[in-house]
Amino acid sequence: MPKNDTGGSSITRRVFMKGAAFAAGTAAVGLGGAAGYDTWLKPAQAHAQSDEHLAYTYHQLHCGGACPMACKVRDGRLVQVQPNEAGGDRYATICLKGLSEVQHIYGKGRIQTPLKRVGERGSSDFVAISWDEALDLMVDTITDLQKQHGKDCVLVKQSTESLAQFMAPLFGAQTGGNGGIDNGTGNGLDPAIGHGGGYAYATGEARDWTNANMVLMVGSNFLESTLPQVRLFFEAKEAGAKMVTVDPHFSTTAGKSDQWIPIVPGTDAALFLGMVTAIIDNKWYDEDFVLQHTALPYLVDAKTKKLVRDHAEDPNAEEPETGEKNPFFVWDQSSSQKRAYTDAAAKPTLKGTFTVDGASCTTAFSLLETAQKHYTLEWASEKTGIPADTIKTLAQEYACNGPASLAVGWGGSDKMANADIGGHAAALLAALTGNIGKPGAHVGVFVGGAWNGYSASLGAWELPEQLAAATSKVASYDLKYQDNNVRAFICLGDAINQKYGNQNKTIEWVKKLDFIVTIDAYFTEGAKWSDLVLPTTSRFENDEEIGGIASGYNHLVLQAKVIDPLFEAKTEFWIEREIAKRLGVDQHLPKTARELVEAKLANSEDPYLAALTVDDIVKNGYLYPLEGIEKPRTAYEDGAFLTTSGRMDVYYDNLVEFGQELPAYEDCNEAYADNPLRAQYPLQLANVRTRFRIHNQFWDARWTQQFYEPYVELNPTDMQARGLAAGDTVEVLNDRGSFKCKVKGNEAVRPDSARMYEAATSDYLVEGNLQNVTNDTMIERGYALMTGPVIPFSDTLVEIKKA
Repeated sequence: MPKNDTGGSSITRRVFMKGAAFAAGTAAVGLGGAAGYDTWLKPAQAHAQSDEHLAYTYHQLHCGGACPMACKVRDGRLVQVQPNEAGGDRYATICLKGLSEVQHIYGKGRIQTPLKRVGERGSSDFVAISWDEALDLMVDTITDLQKQHGKDCVLVKQSTESLAQFMAPLFGAQTGGNGGIDNGTGNGLDPAIGHGGGYAYATGEARDWTNANMVLMVGSNFLESTLPQVRLFFEAKEAGAKMVTVDPHFSTTAGKSDQWIPIVPGTDAALFLGMVTAIIDNKWYDEDFVLQHTALPYLVDAKTKKLVRDHAEDPNAEEPETGEKNPFFVWDQSSSQKRAYTDAAAKPTLKGTFTVDGASCTTAFSLLETAQKHYTLEWASEKTGIPADTIKTLAQEYACNGPASLAVGWGGSDKMANADIGGHAAALLAALTGNIGKPGAHVGVFVGGAWNGYSASLGAWELPEQLAAATSKVASYDLKYQDNNVRAFICLGDAINQKYGNQNKTIEWVKKLDFIVTIDAYFTEGAKWSDLVLPTTSRFENDEEIGGIASGYNHLVLQAKVIDPLFEAKTEFWIEREIAKRLGVDQHLPKTARELVEAKLANSEDPYLAALTVDDIVKNGYLYPLEGIEKPRTAYEDGAFLTTSGRMDVYYDNLVEFGQELPAYEDCNEAYADNPLRAQYPLQLANVRTRFRIHNQFWDARWTQQFYEPYVELNPTDMQARGLAAGDTVEVLNDRGSFKCKVKGNEAVRPDSARMYEAATSDYLVEGNLQNVTNDTMIERGYALMTGPVIPFSDTLVEIKKA
């Protein structure tokens, strides 16, 4: 539980004086009150002439759920949250976090009024001010800074949960570019298939696992991270799919799988490379698929290791030339000469070395065969801790007993510095076996139905040219290390704590900024470092009947008004319009949120969506099915990939200088087995997903707090070696910093490891926060990857001792 009674921070008493009358008036109905779930869940008393009705909205986008909700409102208060059943049983989803909103939106962690800092940054010493004072201060301060340092001296970071549309364009602010979170595996996987945008979204949906003979989960704790779709796991299992989980720890998903295979943290790529060797050596690959749908038969210049193309690419071109415009070449068996891979008459040779235009060339497949000689089953076993026979059997089942789906995760393994190599090797497994583009055969991250099912290509509100976000010269994760011109930071959500590793270094940078604004419904760790804190509404509150629209789980979902805004909170749309008025550009924004929603529909390039209206969706129960959802989504069924060549481009010649044109194993940055640093910090700290939280959200939800108090978990052998008992307060430390919390023994945790749920912050720990110790090293290769480097949060070594 939090150390104080605010549920959010140690804010001084005067902050909430303005809301005292409201709190006193609502105490009788348990606003942030009741002591236990047994009292919260008692049947409500019946009242004469009570005003009771249902209202509709959707829940979190940050988890990929976007669950449609039917909300019971009584006398203006939210009293019950249930699934919206308008889409049928399949899409009537909800989890304990959604259910907890009945209490959470009224909780003491809510920001009740605009706050202005009066003490030192980080002291949580604020005073309440009016909205006019707050917005005048925000606009005046930022425009003054822009006059001194240029318009792009403002940075806007927006969480997935934020509904803001116009904040960065209004100020001409930069957005920090790629975030460095959840892109570790996608950086390696997505270039091969042209899918996922660097975030490894799966090529099909988990609803289709019932057509798989095997679902191999590596670093994916699906049953914790994707609660609304848990039924899909069990439907697949009941349909006969073998569910295999590879995880360092005995996770929730491992406990429900047919087989659990423990693995050394940070060695997923070694497992995949060992499987690739077994598949090639035993000829378990699908030769026809490899020849027709992958880059493996392409010719490669033996000297430069670059793919042979019709002409040299223009290094200054904004987009790479397609294979149609600048063909790749294969060696034709019939004519014994090079031919364009698009030539239908060509019969490509899979392997061999040839002289092409006076240069020695070989096929990408031949190079792969040579490279794989280093990655024997015995080598993979030594790296991963998995027996060689187990790796071989796993490879055979995946390759020969398909269709099979390979589910990688946004768990601990994605947050390792070498995660891109694992993603590249995963793409290679799918390419060799053809386990992609057909029922039951998919690859990628299966988190959140909204991201892996059918998605809606909504349009946008068109803004004039003078209202545009600025180009980000330095990515946000490098701002604390590289020279830049950022002077003001607007955080739509808790960017300061959630988005960056190595918190102490982050705070050093934050203290140098001139102005920081946090816009959020809840007082988060990042808000403590802000100069101005503005309260926004939850997903349930609105000042209009229609507030927003999103692509949910195979549906469009509407945010309608459930209750009026609580306290003095305002919608982000209202805040943006008020800022626009002060900047004299409000005529360019929609006048109402409904007008914005209608424009998103009308401006869609999808005729199906463009023909819809808000009224159509309302009449259908506030959600509307997307086209074709009767059949589970499967990408690339026609074998045409969204890549340069239209095939699986598994040979990355843009990474030749790093030796990663084919996946070449590298140890992770810090948490590898032989790191000398382990003498001082012997434990790898994994910060993982949980059913109780979404990143740093819901820490202050009192209902779920009763079932989970933040602690670090150790294997009992590591507890005993340190003289620790369950419930002891411990210090978790390394050279970057430390934090203190309770400790708990758990045999499910791998020895020489520590496990903790991500984004644990100081209000809920004994002292400090988890990010004080996390690794933020940016490896050089990362800057050449699809979405830039990954922040290796779990590539972290620590020691734990009794405090």
